[in-house]
Amino acid sequence: MAGILDKIYAISPTWLQNFGVSLYGLYWKQRRYGGDFKKYVAEFKGREAYSFDDWVAYQEARLRQLLLHAYQHVPYYHARFVDLNIDDHDLQVFTAADLQKLPVLTKEILRVRQGDFLSDDLREKPATYKTSGTTGTPLAIRFTREGDHLAQAAYEARVRNWTGVDYRMSRGMIGGRLVVPKANAKPPFWRYNIFERQLYMSAFHISPTNAPDYARALNHYQPDYLVGYASSHFFLARMLDEQGISMYQPQAVLTSSEKLTDEMRAMIQKVYRCEVYDAYSGVEVCCQASECEHHRMHISPDVGIIELLDEDDQPVRPGVQGRIVATGLLNFAQPLIRYDTGDIAILSEKSCPCGRQMPVIEELVGRIEDTVITKDGRVTVRFHGIFIGLDNVKEGQVVQEDYDRFRVRLVVKPEFGDAEKKIIYDRFEQRLGEIDLEFDFVDQIERTESGKFKAVISRVLRM
Repeated sequence: MAGILDKIYAISPTWLQNFGVSLYGLYWKQRRYGGDFKKYVAEFKGREAYSFDDWVAYQEARLRQLLLHAYQHVPYYHARFVDLNIDDHDLQVFTAADLQKLPVLTKEILRVRQGDFLSDDLREKPATYKTSGTTGTPLAIRFTREGDHLAQAAYEARVRNWTGVDYRMSRGMIGGRLVVPKANAKPPFWRYNIFERQLYMSAFHISPTNAPDYARALNHYQPDYLVGYASSHFFLARMLDEQGISMYQPQAVLTSSEKLTDEMRAMIQKVYRCEVYDAYSGVEVCCQASECEHHRMHISPDVGIIELLDEDDQPVRPGVQGRIVATGLLNFAQPLIRYDTGDIAILSEKSCPCGRQMPVIEELVGRIEDTVITKDGRVTVRFHGIFIGLDNVKEGQVVQEDYDRFRVRLVVKPEFGDAEKKIIYDRFEQRLGEIDLEFDFVDQIERTESGKFKAVISRVLRM
């Protein structure tokens, strides 16, 4: 059904696409901000005054609830706990330190056995969020309405509100959705969601030639704040600065999805004359970290329990980089316990002047990806999304050899065939127009020293 709607959207006139985007936005607005959303926001805010001991007590109480639920209702975890000789009595006294007794959950296990992670006591059909993750592995993450309300409340309290904005304000978004499906489309390179007052701008059409069009849209709508991919906002801001285009002043810019470097932050602040705040999470919502008013990135202990582990799955001390392994405390529909996010971070040894007793991440490592650069100067990001929804693709990597010549390196199932090759090519063509595309089938994509592989590698220099 989704594929049919996408095709209808692609051939529809702009006014009808705006209408469709608005209806879609209305649905998600009601789903995310209904029910107990406001109550949950107040609770997240109230816990910000917790002491270290308060946080430990809260996390362990919530952890026990999660583990007991997983033991009783989630097939994968029930079997794992039985194999480990752990029963419900053990789980009633479980501590955060005891998590090391449990195995680390990899994305590959979750991908292969996704159905076994779904709770058997759901009273509603959960919503499914598709993500490829930073390694290109397709995943489906499921949330009930309550889970959505909790996740959105955490984002509202700790991301938006810490920057001085809220969900009722208008926003300008640069994300990965193909809101403008044609690679060589003319402006507008955005669509408008009237119910959320959201200006959704394409991440795939940002170029020196198109930058003035983006500027006109932003200066016309003047959204209260900007949000979206760190690199997309940076590339656009740099182009606006190079062309001397004057921009309105939003209240804040909220970035995510890639590492926000000092260079990126400085350029975005220069162009929009406002503060830039970074945040870290993911579709899985196993953890969340966000910048306070002092631009220190705090972990939210009530969203998830974060462990930083070395290559032998042993904890690392503050100041040493480690893999982020997270146990989500919000999603009981599809619990993820000791989930290896594939991301790397360094925990700070210093406290924060804001006074919150919430751990601080010194640096996020390994979140930045290479970008794809086109002949006309467009810089596009998040190309690992090429593989979303392709069940026969285990891993995928995009390699840009030249402006219009690409290679995709794939680890696939035996069932992979010509139909999926065509889908991959069509997705490239949607974003970039006509290109040469080579398929390279491999047994494994090489990892970096940190255990990850780059989803996108570009051998092309910016013009």
